[in-house]
Amino acid sequence: MKTPIRNLTMLAVIAISMPGLLLAQQFTYRVVANIPYDFYVGEQQFSAGAYTFAVNDGDSVVTITNEANGHSAMVQASPIEYASPGYDRRDKGTVVELASEGNRYVLSDLQTRTNGVSFATGAYSRVSANNEGLVTIAAALR
Repeated sequence: MKTPIRNLTMLAVIAISMPGLLLAQQFTYRVVANIPYDFYVGEQQFSAGAYTFAVNDGDSVVTITNEANGHSAMVQASPIEYASPGYDRRDKGTVVELASEGNRYVLSDLQTRTNGVSFATGAYSRVSANNEGLVTIAAALR
């Protein structure tokens, strides 16, 4: 008799905790962009195409999804600290920035009017002779 009650209790606890787990996966914002170049995030390579970048609330994990084939990867990012809490980039749109390093592009950061994240560079950029600049790609906020 104790086993069925224990099993029922465990199911009730799991059922009660599920909504909390689902809420934990809410995204702060999503950025959609058409990336014209193959690019890297750390050591992961992504092909050119339409992407959705979903920034997770709280831990700055970004889910990068290729819209054409549905391939996705989760990447750790760092929040961009703007000058002050009231600061926003009123004259700037939502952008994705790629750093041109040697013969490849590396995802540098995502910026919206009030939020942003930057990505750590992989081992390649530490040994790269020079950073050739940034490519800014217009994006949309969803």
